[in-house]
Amino acid sequence: MESQKGQESQKERQVSQMGFAGWRPTYLRRFNNPTMFTAIFSVSSFFLIVPYGVLLVILPTLERVFNLNSKQTGLILMFNDISGVIASVVMTNWYSAKKIRWIGIGNLLIVAGYLCPVWTTLVIEYPAPQTAESHNMSSSHNLLCEGREQEGRDWANRNHNYYFMFLFGFFLQGFGANAPLTAGLTYLDEIFHQKHFAIALSVVAVFSFVGYPFGLALGSEFMGWHVTLSMPEGMTVDSAEFVGAWWLGILIPSVVGFFLAFIVLLYPQQMPAANVVLASKIRHGIATLKEKEEELNQSFVEVTRRMIPDFQRLLRNRALNYLVLGEVFFSLQIGLQAYEPKIYAKLFRLTDTTVGPILGIFHGGGFILGIIMGGLLVKRRDWKPKRLTFIFFTLSLVSIPFLFGALLNCPMDKPPIAVACNYSDCNCTTEFYDPVCDDISGVTYFSPCFAGCNRVVLNTIHDEINPVWGWGNCSCATSGIVHPGECGSTCSETMAISLAITTIQQVIQYAGFVSLNVVFQRIVDESDRTIAQGLRQSARKALGTIPSPLLFGWMIDRYCTIWKTSSVDGSRGNCWVYDTETMIIWLCVVQVGLRLLSSLFYYLCWSNYPADLKENSAKNPLIQTNKREYYSSTCSTSMCAEEE
Repeated sequence: MESQKGQESQKERQVSQMGFAGWRPTYLRRFNNPTMFTAIFSVSSFFLIVPYGVLLVILPTLERVFNLNSKQTGLILMFNDISGVIASVVMTNWYSAKKIRWIGIGNLLIVAGYLCPVWTTLVIEYPAPQTAESHNMSSSHNLLCEGREQEGRDWANRNHNYYFMFLFGFFLQGFGANAPLTAGLTYLDEIFHQKHFAIALSVVAVFSFVGYPFGLALGSEFMGWHVTLSMPEGMTVDSAEFVGAWWLGILIPSVVGFFLAFIVLLYPQQMPAANVVLASKIRHGIATLKEKEEELNQSFVEVTRRMIPDFQRLLRNRALNYLVLGEVFFSLQIGLQAYEPKIYAKLFRLTDTTVGPILGIFHGGGFILGIIMGGLLVKRRDWKPKRLTFIFFTLSLVSIPFLFGALLNCPMDKPPIAVACNYSDCNCTTEFYDPVCDDISGVTYFSPCFAGCNRVVLNTIHDEINPVWGWGNCSCATSGIVHPGECGSTCSETMAISLAITTIQQVIQYAGFVSLNVVFQRIVDESDRTIAQGLRQSARKALGTIPSPLLFGWMIDRYCTIWKTSSVDGSRGNCWVYDTETMIIWLCVVQVGLRLLSSLFYYLCWSNYPADLKENSAKNPLIQTNKREYYSSTCSTSMCAEEE
């Protein structure tokens, strides 16, 4: 008898105390509370979202290094969401009993997915620097104006063979990300009372969204480093052959995320504070002890058997379905964010090293400010879920006019291709993009060849003491001399106004983020919350984030005016130059249409909100719990036995 009690006591300790298996040291108890878990989970979310922000900055470089077009880079993002749908459908019910275990495993899969493409930098080819000797100045007319020899410069075509590593890596990443998105939210909901759950959710969301602009800035910083971490002699950041250290911004946060995943795994299946919350829910008829014990102890067979009936029950919840459809159309619209750094770089002539910090400050700041405002609103007002539904419907509708801020952009001059000064005498090719700038006229030429240049010179226009290599005798350039790189932006004020308007849109839209997530937790009964999150994620990904990158990738490629064309077989690679003015108009039209549809379904959710849920108020006795009781594990049930 005593042996049986000892085994039960040991099992209870493993359920409620931090550690692995039989190792449950007492010094970890100080971390076994909702506040510390929220902090660790938030920091982990931060480091696991940073590589995504880095990826968006380095997309143009990846297109060049691996010879990809926008649809192919969109396919990388799509593989992320395809695996997310599979995980949502197959795995969601399994998360209920072992939430922490699946959250930790999910984080490890995210790290593995990010690291898959990183190792390719050890085996792929990069271009060698072009020096004055390599240009062969004695016969520079043949190498410049009549087309530079491309021997050895088909490295991008050979690198294309490693494209599959990005697909496989992001398939793993999407599969792993499903657990923190579903089981993570439910675990937080179990350890916090309703009023505090909104704040905890805001903290996690803020850290996650801070990771996005931080990733943009980090990626831009490392894009100023050479890919080998040592700048070759004769090469500068503006050189056509320069490739930034795209892999470093992914590697560093992934390694940190790897170690944080093991810290998350230390947390127990049922935290002591969750027992207090559960006891309060039992007292007020929101949940029963039997339901919770069944959830924690259900077997694989029981989980599988319940899956279809659970989904069928949720599909009969009309308001939940409208809410999911609203998020589907919102996810379709925000899929354009994947291409934001690339688009803004083209709209305002920004470089890979500057676009990240600019977007991070403006749009990243908009995300964060909106989420903080939304979290404080939910905490202070204690509105019922139906009122919160109306709030994020209104915010979604009000944000629409600010989407048109993207229409303000720099007027673009297409690089001259077939013009009299180079067309008759030069044999130029668009296979490789070597942009050069005429400082006097501010015109960017596709390459020295298209500028009509026939010699290499030292350019002293900007700095007489430290001149840089440039090209001379350029028949198309006003000054006769051009230097490497595109001409800089000449409309910084327009860019600031455009970014300010679109940032206001971000603040308004994401002020409803916390309300939206609270409603998703309250629109179904306690026992259905994990499976409801699974339905949400699978629908959002299958109908929203999967087709979105392909939709916008197709739209962006549609307005390409100059493609990389192989001189060997004539095949097309990545796009060099876009008709940005027409492209941004149609992108805005599509965004506005999708946002209107999203707002419509949010309204339908509000008008059909169910009135028969056990827990249908954000303001109820559950939030009136003594703080000391909350951090204690003492309650009247055997599951809530006080720790020894």
